[in-house]
Amino acid sequence: MASSVPSDTSALFATDHGSVERVAQGRIRLNFGGTSWVLAPSDVPALRTTTRSLAREVYHCEHDCRWQLRVDGHPTVVLDSEEVLRLDALLDGAVTMLELESILEGASISRPVAA
Repeated sequence: MASSVPSDTSALFATDHGSVERVAQGRIRLNFGGTSWVLAPSDVPALRTTTRSLAREVYHCEHDCRWQLRVDGHPTVVLDSEEVLRLDALLDGAVTMLELESILEGASISRPVAA
């Protein structure tokens, strides 16, 4: 049975490896593995650009490589190559959904909310 308690979060995008949701004050929470970042929506595309750059480097890695990801205001995270690719896919979907929301908002259309 669904809870009737209002939620302060709204799912934006998810994969088997993480999720992205809107939280209080219009912020975005990204959950990936054991890491959680809370960001302004405008910071998500910049993080996506960073992970895209790391993902391109993954394909040049010949051994078990580790990658450092720094997000302002959060501890540095060390990821293996597979995690970089998974985070890249999660952020790709999140940025796409943020862009879609912006388009729908500009056209005064509300995004459906899953029950």
